[in-house]
Amino acid sequence: MKSWYATERLMALIDNLGKIYYCPLKSNRLVDDSGGVKKYQRLEELKWTELELISGKIIKIKGIPVR
Repeated sequence: MKSWYATERLMALIDNLGKIYYCPLKSNRLVDDSGGVKKYQRLEELKWTELELISGKIIKIKGIPVR
């Protein structure tokens, strides 16, 4: 899906269905890729390995409940 579909409501619905999804996000989204160790940061501030640039990475998006 396109980044403008990545709304909190739609992503929460997909997550509640138990689905795993892959989508681009807007660069100003607050996310956590540390498993709760660090504070949320803007997506554009994340560090990416070469493998993550190809295959993506699992993140927690602020405002989306964890199932």
